[in-house]
Amino acid sequence: MGKQGKQKSKTAATCERQTHMFRRRLIVSGLIGVAILAGLVTWYAYPRSSPLSAAPAYQGGPRLAADTELIDFGSVRFNTMVQARFLIRNVGDQPLRIAANPPVETVEGC
Repeated sequence: MGKQGKQKSKTAATCERQTHMFRRRLIVSGLIGVAILAGLVTWYAYPRSSPLSAAPAYQGGPRLAADTELIDFGSVRFNTMVQARFLIRNVGDQPLRIAANPPVETVEGC
């Protein structure tokens, strides 16, 4: 019976060690998950700086601000359609009115 008592105590000690390691891994995994979640919340909660938000407020009338200053398509083959998207905002202190079909100027060159 002496042998069985030692075997049970070794098995019990091994079981306790495994339980302790499992708990430790669970705690570490939980802490990593909380850190990732906190990072994601911070990423989405704080606004990103954009040229539109950096535009100073203008006093004395309407003023148009765009989120980009230059759109460069590089070399484009003749008769190929290209599109660009950008955001505009009125940073002035009065309403801005845009015509239904405003004139658009395209510049060609090298």
